[in-house]
Amino acid sequence: MRSFITWFLAFCALVASVVTAADSSKQSTVVFTNTRRLLFDVDGNQIDAYGSKINYFNGTYYLYGNSFSVTGTAFGIKSYSSIDLVNWKYQGYLYNPFVPNPCDDLGGCGRPHIVFNDQTGTYVLWMNAGNPGYVVATSSSPAGPFTFAGRAAIDPAFTALQPADFTVESLGGQGYLVFSVLNFRYPQAGSLWPPIQQTLHISQLTPDFLNTTQTSYNVTSAAVDLIDQEAESPDLFMRNGIFYVSASNTCGYCNGSTALIYRSKTIQGPWTRQIIAGDGCASQAEGVLPLSTGDNKTTYVWHGTSVPGGPRTGFSGHIFQPLQFNADGSIQDLICGADAQFSVAFTPGTGASVMGSATTSTDASPANATYSPVCDSDQWTLYQTWTASKTGTLQQVSVNIAASYQKAPLTLNVFKFSNLSALESPQYRWTELGNATYNATSLSYVFNTTSVFLNASVTKGDKLGVQISGSDFAPYCHLEYDVPVGSDQVLLQQGAGQNSWRGLNGKKSVIYQRVGKAVKTFTVVT
Repeated sequence: MRSFITWFLAFCALVASVVTAADSSKQSTVVFTNTRRLLFDVDGNQIDAYGSKINYFNGTYYLYGNSFSVTGTAFGIKSYSSIDLVNWKYQGYLYNPFVPNPCDDLGGCGRPHIVFNDQTGTYVLWMNAGNPGYVVATSSSPAGPFTFAGRAAIDPAFTALQPADFTVESLGGQGYLVFSVLNFRYPQAGSLWPPIQQTLHISQLTPDFLNTTQTSYNVTSAAVDLIDQEAESPDLFMRNGIFYVSASNTCGYCNGSTALIYRSKTIQGPWTRQIIAGDGCASQAEGVLPLSTGDNKTTYVWHGTSVPGGPRTGFSGHIFQPLQFNADGSIQDLICGADAQFSVAFTPGTGASVMGSATTSTDASPANATYSPVCDSDQWTLYQTWTASKTGTLQQVSVNIAASYQKAPLTLNVFKFSNLSALESPQYRWTELGNATYNATSLSYVFNTTSVFLNASVTKGDKLGVQISGSDFAPYCHLEYDVPVGSDQVLLQQGAGQNSWRGLNGKKSVIYQRVGKAVKTFTVVT
């Protein structure tokens, strides 16, 4: 594994890294790419927020979204904070989802959005939770806790339909709701698709931002076609006197949907529609983040969530890229190439950047790697190895693991060995340094860190490893990334039940490399 110094330099130089400019404006630059999508907090846990939105409040960026870690479905809303859009600190739930609350009606509130009311000094949280209207809650802090304050009503013309994805925003002190409604009795529904109709509408909020005026206007193009009638996941911003609504087509936890932009000089319309990406760069629209550059200019950053589809919504990643505007106010197509990267100038928040066990670790997988979920513990036992970069006491080895409904436990064994050739040989015995066993019920449905805590002396240059085993019909999942051939991060695998020589000459080991791959891990040595 890389030493902390090497990792930190790479961390600062590549994706989602922040480089502070030398001028007095304290302008910074954040770099986004299309390939590195999973986000992690400073303790190494996957950021557990789907249907998410980033807001800037009081010198801090906050990321909000639905949590999928506890039940595998939407359960509670989590928040994370950052001053540099790189180092995210977990702030906890916005409300206590473990006690009865209005979100139980829908199995969990969806698509959370927070708007600050300058007049009342109150943060107002809006949530999608079935009929009628939307659940609202208030707090004096952007990180909560929020107190439920009832439901906000929508235009009575849609009371027979199901309120769905939405956004709330304050522009010039006026609050707005852009919402979609689901028509499950859509007469043109197909046998295969579409199953429903879904349309967008915009309303003004009351002065306290706790309700709407119950008057709405359609957000639709002149075509009023199947694209306009399948629009969801909206967000709202204004630029140069033009209202913009970003959106996607009906997706339902999928891995890509048409990326839409509507623009109009008034909320009453007419609206001009654009399709700026055929599949949202393999993501669904989440929102648009305005970033001030410190020179009275604003960059508007598109935010999409890439979902693997099926039940693993919690494995979702994120993409960000700046929107490019033409002279007439139209927006250029998103750039969806896998090698695309985007450098965005912005004004960082105030205060010191947060640190955690992952950002201060000794040997760690690079924070900026492209990580992919791999679920194969039913077929393989893995052995991730590395070379210790520091002499001291090894206190922690952590692996990002996601569980589901396994009955067999997950076991992690940390060991020291002499060399790879010996390790792959029969009858070789390593030196065990520590181990831990976890039942699936004590793990998470997303990639949180799973750790072995120990107190073992290690010397710089020692060969170390962690065994990851958990054979079950439902496999445990881990994260892998690409490493160059010759790296000291070597991943070995052993097929389930394979415990004897193989090959025509009878001398092929059952332990062999997963070439070019490594498991995401980090260690703490003091």
